[in-house]
Order: sequence, then structure tokens, then C-alpha cells
Amino acid sequence: MRVSTKLRIIPSLFLLLLSCSLLYSQGPSPVQELSNPYKYNWHEESTRLDFRDSLTVSTSLLDDYDNLKQSSWTNALKSAVAPGWGHFSIGRNTKGQVFLISQIAILGTSLYYYERSMIHYRKYRNATNIDDINEHYDNAVEPYRRSNLFLGLFFVVWGYSIYDVMSETNRYNGELWNQIVEEEISRHSSIQITPTGISWRF
Repeated sequence: MRVSTKLRIIPSLFLLLLSCSLLYSQGPSPVQELSNPYKYNWHEESTRLDFRDSLTVSTSLLDDYDNLKQSSWTNALKSAVAPGWGHFSIGRNTKGQVFLISQIAILGTSLYYYERSMIHYRKYRNATNIDDINEHYDNAVEPYRRSNLFLGLFFVVWGYSIYDVMSETNRYNGELWNQIVEEEISRHSSIQITPTGISWRF
């Protein structure tokens, strides 16, 4: 009985020691690190207040950025549904107009040649004379090929517009962050951008 009791205690002690070692191996928590005044040179109250103000400003700027930034996937979906929509959403109006007009023109041209092909095809279906059959068939083939050519060109431009709007959205988000910081600096000349973040000086 004593041997079996000891055998039960040994695994329990092993698990307890393992838990303690994992707990201490994780290092200090973020709260413990912030409570260390020597790590951030917080020997004086003024330095702690400066850090608090800097953290407040940084948080405010990041909140503004999160509220105004746009998703590249959302704009890609917009451009997939309606040409130029994604570009218009980020203020790239010129590109939006180019993609809108070009895709409408290309698709319209494809439909025009398709309709011309169908006119000759219907005549081909109704023709009874061999010469008329050959003539209408030949007249239907060439517009049909041009229709497919312009349709393929439409999908190329459509796909490129989606790729372009994703790139432009990423560029827009980068410019947005710089704009937010510059506007904040212009309102408060005491703000300084440092390698470690944004600092606030009174």
C-alpha cells in the first residue's frame, strides 16, 4: 500500500515542477516590464508623463488610421463588380475613369461584332442556296472571331484593374498614415517622430 501511494505522489510532484518551470520560463509579463522604471529611464515623474502622452497620441493616430484605411480585397471586389469602383473609393478618379471607359468600350465592341455575327448566322440558317449558305457563313465567322478577341481583351483589362486597385489601395493606406501624422504635427508643433515612435513635448 505504501509503495502504491508513493507511486501516485511521484507523478503529481513531476507535474507540479513542470508547471512551475513553464511559468517562470515565460519571463516577466508586459505589466511587470512597464513597472520597471529603469528599463524606460523612468527615474523622474516627467519622463513617465512624457511616455504617457506619447502613448496617448500614438493610440489616437492609430485609431484614426484604422477608421480611414481601406481593405485592398474590398476594393478588388468593387472593381470586379463595377469597373473603376475600387479606384473611385480611394480617390484615384483618373484611373477609375480610364478603366470604366475602356472596359465599357471593349465590351461594347465585343457585343457589336457578336450581334453582326448573329445576323449573318441567322441568314445562314435560313438560306437554301449553296452560294448564299457559303456567303453568310463566311460573313458570320469573321465578326465572331473579332467578338471573341475583344471579349478576351476585356477580361485582360478587367483582371489588371483588380490587380492595380489592390496595389493602389496599399499605396493609399501608406499615404494615409503619412497624412495623418503630418496633420497632427501641423496642429501640435511639440510632436516629434523618433525611431522609437511618436513623442510629445510640452
